[in-house]
Amino acid sequence: MEDIYKIDPLTGEQFIPIKSTQRFACPENRIKYGNKKASVLRQERAFLDKHIHKNHIILRKIYEDGKDNIFNCFWLEGYGFRFEAINRTIIYKGLLRNCVYEFILLEIPETDKIKILKNDRF
Repeated sequence: MEDIYKIDPLTGEQFIPIKSTQRFACPENRIKYGNKKASVLRQERAFLDKHIHKNHIILRKIYEDGKDNIFNCFWLEGYGFRFEAINRTIIYKGLLRNCVYEFILLEIPETDKIKILKNDRF
């Protein structure tokens, strides 16, 4: 029986696999390859993720349980909040609403104010 060689996607080295599904010469190469792919993905998302992360920190800091949690949009922007940096939308009371993780942002009609709700079920 002849040996079947494979090429390691990380290093390009030729190796004889122990299992038919083996893709890498060793487990260390598999881990490095996965980490490298994840790092590239994080870098591609960083332009938005950093703002979403900052928004989440701001909302956690200013939100108070049992309070109305109504804030002026300009005050939020001055605090560093970026309204374009959201990570999802939901339908709340029949309308599509922007969210930052567990926080729902409700625009108060005909005002410059936003009401923030926290939904721990997300």
